[in-house]
Amino acid sequence: MEAPRRLLEYPNVTDGQLTNAQWVRPSRGAAERRAFGLGKRSHGPERHQCRAAEVLAIAGLNRARPLPVPQRSRSRRGRPQLTRLPGELSNMTQLKELDISNNAIREIPRNIGELRNLVSLHAYNNQISYIPPSLLSLNDLQQLNLSGNNLTALPSAIYNLFSLKEINFDDNPLLRPPMEICKGKQLYTIARYLQRADERDEKILEKIFKIVANNITETNFEFLCQKLNLANSETDMPTKSTVSLSERAHQALVIWKTQSNKLSLTAAALRDQLIRALTMIGAYEIMDKITALNLFTRAIKF
Repeated sequence: MEAPRRLLEYPNVTDGQLTNAQWVRPSRGAAERRAFGLGKRSHGPERHQCRAAEVLAIAGLNRARPLPVPQRSRSRRGRPQLTRLPGELSNMTQLKELDISNNAIREIPRNIGELRNLVSLHAYNNQISYIPPSLLSLNDLQQLNLSGNNLTALPSAIYNLFSLKEINFDDNPLLRPPMEICKGKQLYTIARYLQRADERDEKILEKIFKIVANNITETNFEFLCQKLNLANSETDMPTKSTVSLSERAHQALVIWKTQSNKLSLTAAALRDQLIRALTMIGAYEIMDKITALNLFTRAIKF
């Protein structure tokens, strides 16, 4: 069986594209080296070779020539570093191993889920602060190393990566879950924590809804609907004269939550957004009650 091709050098990096990438078959050596394009102008056999590649390493560009190229920064040692990946990466559908470590990449491409055969992703020592939802559809992924980045939260649906055997989130400013949960590098432990956190956040959000509904004034309710982009038609019920303000307010918040769920916002994100809106309309009495609730929930061991 032919050994997987390994992409080694990227002497030209322009506007986030990698061109003239060189690969060797590890079993043969540099004599078998070839060059092919990975840029938008690639066609024919070169394009096919790009798509057929199974191992791609852009780790730190240690071997690349120090060219003055856009979309690239430099490490402390003067090595050129990528700040983003080329859009054509998603065309490499046969890719099994991807190493983009030791760069200055700020985000994982949102279409990374198109790399359906990906087994190993190493992206340590970058500036990544967000895991895109499409990454969670990589059912064959077994190795995930995102240590040394800027992650503050992990997605609740990380349990979808059921093939994961090795994970590493060390050296991230994680708050959800906290780093001590991730140190064991066990997917079940992390996923279980996030599940419990979601359940708790849902309960807290419902309590906040009740606080708002039971204490808001008619004027502040109208302002709040504006801040939450709730149309008047959604809160003006036919029986408005017989329905209490509390009931109308609670229903409006439920509608807002349903709409926001389509954007995949977590209960914690909705809570923060609602608190910002209440602050903006000057609902200080309600804010005092929510603050007291937050202090109480933080005092409970979780």
